Amino acid sequence: MQIADRIARSIATGELPLGARLPPQRIFAFDEQIAVSTASRVYEELTRRGLVKGEIGRGTFVSNRFAPLDPSLQEPSGTGIDLEIMFRLSPDARDRIAASTNLFFKAGVADTAVTPPSVRASLPALSTFARLTSEGGFEVDPSNVLLAGNGKQAIAATFSALAPRGGRIAVETLTYPFAIATARMLGIELVPLPLDGEGIMPHALDRAADAGLNGAYLQTTLQSPLVVTMSESRREQIAAVLRKHNLTAIEDRVYGFLKPTRPLAAFAPDHVIQIDSLSKRLMPGLSLGIIACPRRFDEAVARSLRSGGWMAPSLSVGLAQHWIEDGVVDFVEASKRQDAKAMFDIARSAFEGLDYQSSPEALHGWLMLPSQWRADSFVSACADLGIAVAPGSAFAVGKSVAPTGVRIAYSAPDLSTWTYALREVAKLATAGSGSSGRAL
Repeated sequence: MQIADRIARSIATGELPLGARLPPQRIFAFDEQIAVSTASRVYEELTRRGLVKGEIGRGTFVSNRFAPLDPSLQEPSGTGIDLEIMFRLSPDARDRIAASTNLFFKAGVADTAVTPPSVRASLPALSTFARLTSEGGFEVDPSNVLLAGNGKQAIAATFSALAPRGGRIAVETLTYPFAIATARMLGIELVPLPLDGEGIMPHALDRAADAGLNGAYLQTTLQSPLVVTMSESRREQIAAVLRKHNLTAIEDRVYGFLKPTRPLAAFAPDHVIQIDSLSKRLMPGLSLGIIACPRRFDEAVARSLRSGGWMAPSLSVGLAQHWIEDGVVDFVEASKRQDAKAMFDIARSAFEGLDYQSSPEALHGWLMLPSQWRADSFVSACADLGIAVAPGSAFAVGKSVAPTGVRIAYSAPDLSTWTYALREVAKLATAGSGSSGRAL
């Protein structure tokens, strides 16, 4: 792995350019003073990362400057290194998932894993998911847990359950792009509310509720794209507004595992529907949406899940339960928290002197661009370098004016590629359009 990392760095920096031919494995083994079998494993690892490609009768050639994202990721950009979609999984985490999955299937597929998709599961499974999503002393009742195929489906189902066509749901001015697309599809109006350093401001939610709302959708921890987290006092203030207006909030807690805090639901349990999933905690290749809602919304949300076809596949439920009970999820979460800290330190150094905000716990950051840049021009210039980033406009609700910034997702395949990519982004931001030839 050390040798593969070194070669990957040489490819990323251009020392080994696109199309360069690597030595035959026997020669490589002799030069590196390693066994031929070890050389073969190095070449296999480089191939697995998508950096080289073997051609029968010709040899092994550099085929990509950057390792692509895992093919299981939904809608990758296709750019060499994708810092647009948040996805991070270390080799150790991959190995742990693979070993545990092998054990699951070796035991045989249980009857419960071959039944049709459902919004419910066995009590042991629901108890497992309830424990996973219980934090900060607030315990989720297993009987309040409903299951969706993934977190996106959970958002769609709760939007549909809370608001009719033409209804109104409050959100942060900059919010999750899928929530924007879902509201548009369902004919729901999103009401953008201003944020400060802790998220939505209570007085803004209070005023919007006076004008009429069917609900609110909030990211309370490590909000995307601005990486802000509500303090406990802010959560108490938001909870007071919810109780005052008998308003229900959808609390999206997919990043909560990175920075465990008492959820908003702890302060207004009858007025908050919690959403969590395994996509960020584990991997998007096999996900599960977990909804914890007050009993009065149980049937409405379950009906939305069924009518939308958003029920959880039984095999996903069984495998997810196994992963949690086998300690895989705890292991991967710890690995991601460790990666977040290491990648944050590199980002803070790379963007020194620029307006960059993030957190040691987060897996994304927000880069405000210097005045010479427009966000769309900067995104295009990054794409010319083979790097994908997300413009602020992707997160803007309705006619809201997005700040001139980009979200940087922590999704590079290794720290050397991450370091190189951020240095290129920082260099571009500082230099302006001259280095890319694009007009502003």
